[in-house]
Amino acid sequence: MSSPDVLLKSALAHHRDGRLIEAETLYRRALEIDPRQPLALRMLGAILMDRPGDTEADALFRRHLAMEPDNHLTLYCLGRLQQGKGQDKEAVALFRRAAVGLPDLASILNDLGVSLHRLGQRDEALVALDQAVDIAPLLGQAHDNRGLVLYDCRRFKEAAEAHRLALSHTPIDAVPRRIATLLHFANAADEGDELETAEQACRAVLDIAPDNATAIERLAGILERWHRDDEAISLCNRLARIQGLTRTEATQRHDATVLLLGSVGASHVPTRYLFDPARFATETLILVSPDQPDAPLGSVAFEDLTRADLIFNMLGEVERNGGQVEAVKTLAARLGKPLLNPPDRVARTGRDQAPVVFGDIPGLVVPEVRLMTRNKSVDPVNFAGPQLVRPCGAHGGQDLALIETPSDLTDYLAKVPHDRFLLTAFHDFKGAGECYRKYRFIFVDRQPFPYHLAIAETWLVHYWRAEMGRSNWKKQEEEAFLTDWRQVFGPRAAATVDQVAQRLDLDYGGMDCSLLPNGEVLFFEANACMLVHLDEAEDEFPYKHRAVPRIRDAVAHMVRARITHG
Repeated sequence: MSSPDVLLKSALAHHRDGRLIEAETLYRRALEIDPRQPLALRMLGAILMDRPGDTEADALFRRHLAMEPDNHLTLYCLGRLQQGKGQDKEAVALFRRAAVGLPDLASILNDLGVSLHRLGQRDEALVALDQAVDIAPLLGQAHDNRGLVLYDCRRFKEAAEAHRLALSHTPIDAVPRRIATLLHFANAADEGDELETAEQACRAVLDIAPDNATAIERLAGILERWHRDDEAISLCNRLARIQGLTRTEATQRHDATVLLLGSVGASHVPTRYLFDPARFATETLILVSPDQPDAPLGSVAFEDLTRADLIFNMLGEVERNGGQVEAVKTLAARLGKPLLNPPDRVARTGRDQAPVVFGDIPGLVVPEVRLMTRNKSVDPVNFAGPQLVRPCGAHGGQDLALIETPSDLTDYLAKVPHDRFLLTAFHDFKGAGECYRKYRFIFVDRQPFPYHLAIAETWLVHYWRAEMGRSNWKKQEEEAFLTDWRQVFGPRAAATVDQVAQRLDLDYGGMDCSLLPNGEVLFFEANACMLVHLDEAEDEFPYKHRAVPRIRDAVAHMVRARITHG
């Protein structure tokens, strides 16, 4: 029988030359003779760690560390394993220990930055990634990961430059990496208003992979911003045909299959988080434009839709429904399955209809809303400032501005090339601590659930702008809201929220609002296009991980009830 040293020498030679099966066999034979052979433990673990789902590598590395606790390469390898399993907190601790002994190994700092970013520790992530690119300026992945952190910090121009550097240091034949980096580059350039650069990046992806769905979708959005609407719609129709009916299987035995119906050219209800993948399979169909010869189903056969148990209408914006309201109604009728958020109910949720729908609810302040077209602007004599102005159908603060004089409006119209706008009377809602608060409720089957609270120093309140994670007092206030919103609002305002949920009359929707010092609720909007996700790190926002899943659970309960009772 060969000695462990002889076996190891031969195994290492095989390993070095890429003959991994032969190397693995010899490492295992060496460990049969000496189960505590440290080099065999580490090298066998290194082979196994890249095999999806293999758990043996973890045990091998830990056995090695039990004998050599400060082996920095093994600490790094074990950190990568934990990172791959989503255990970023443990990964960070392992990477930091590894970096003590290998301070000039840029890949450790790169991976440390990735895990810190995923934990929401963006400043520390940037420090690690800055160190990585200082040590190894040609390490494209570190530049790319640095760009992703900068993007999340809203430093879009710096992010675009980081991705540009990543591309320059990524080999031409590394196709998957180049595609990923080009898409990151396009995102950052788009958000940084470098539209021509973003378009070029998307087209570069499509030169490599003509059917890349992410590139087509991003390019269509960029073309919309250029107001090249025909090109954008053409791309979206192409994408709808490429994707057809996409099915996502449940991770466990599923309760039901939900058909998500959308349309080219429509603003859709965000559904990524709503349907629990452990409970439901989902099928998504984007209907092609009504003027297309294969409308509405494209290449999808009607029979392929019949296995769905329930339909969810994703057409959520009155001003942008893709012209397919009747098609959704007809398909739902033909399928004979329960339909959530019927289009006729969604049609009542336009911003300009809010005063009529909600204006008589006690304790609710609903600002006046006026529709304005470019060729028929507001009479300066009747201008009642201050006003909020936004394009019809816009969400997320897109092209939203506060104007106080007719000349402000003239300047705004010169910069924003849309044809239809909404003017909304502005109510100052500054509250405690000279801050502005925006509360979001999600309504599931007409019952309110608190989703988030954003507290900002300016009137333009968005969750990302508020930087809630950077202020403990803000997080404490949000936690109180998510834990017991009725206590925070008080009986009178809570009853007002309940009435809005009933009056909106959607199976899924929500409201953004503020709570005024006199106890009244200031209405911002209520519709179906309310985003829900749970992307924040649990360590940073434990209260969100207690509250937000209740929304998904309520959706699951509603779906099961509708399937059972029709």
